[in-house]
Amino acid sequence: MTRTPGVRGVWLLWADARTVDDAAIDALATDEDRQRLAAFAAPKRRREYLLGRALLRCALARHTGRPASSHRLETTATGKPFCVDGPALGLSHDGALVVCALSTIGEVGVDVQSPSPHRHTGEIATDHFAAEEREWLEHAPSVDAFYWLWVLKEAYLKQVGLGLAGKLDRLRCRIDPPVIDATAPARASLALYSLGDAFVGLAIDADQFDGCECERWTGEDIATSRLEPIARGAARTTLPGAARDRRAS
Repeated sequence: MTRTPGVRGVWLLWADARTVDDAAIDALATDEDRQRLAAFAAPKRRREYLLGRALLRCALARHTGRPASSHRLETTATGKPFCVDGPALGLSHDGALVVCALSTIGEVGVDVQSPSPHRHTGEIATDHFAAEEREWLEHAPSVDAFYWLWVLKEAYLKQVGLGLAGKLDRLRCRIDPPVIDATAPARASLALYSLGDAFVGLAIDADQFDGCECERWTGEDIATSRLEPIARGAARTTLPGAARDRRAS
């Protein structure tokens, strides 16, 4: 089950909540994790939280070779998980999908989204995307281009530790596969993938990013999983705001 400890790079581990039973989650979640359940009233949200914690602990145990319960997990004021004295972490939920990212090369943000006909993408783009991005969307190379932008923007905000409060237009980009052309207040290497019907965005505080490994946790085992690469690139830094984003991370 253990990967080679100390391997450098970025690694994704994901799970489908519909195929992971409660016993598998309980085996990895700690008493400390359960103490925080009081913050969530809805049973679905409580299970989602514990699944996320279990997935993070599974990833940490697999990467470090240490017991899952030995890692001290904390959360920033904006909700970003981190491991005390451990590698950088990212976590994202969308429906039944939960994805965690583990990085040894810099702070990491990850976001996963599945297209939905019920999501008002036009209104969201009008409210949160820059004018040049809205113009690009009108002639984008894919009907899913909105989701390409969305996951990259959220991943960047998570990387720098701001969350959605940081405003989605901090990262401005256009995607012409296989290239992402972007600007942002702080350094970010960006990658866009598909995972089945969903899209995954990654942002890493590193000058160079050579791709990532991906595996799936079924609750019983960990299996190799394939991410389909769509595009990669690095955000050109812009001022003002760079110092603020660096402090946030």
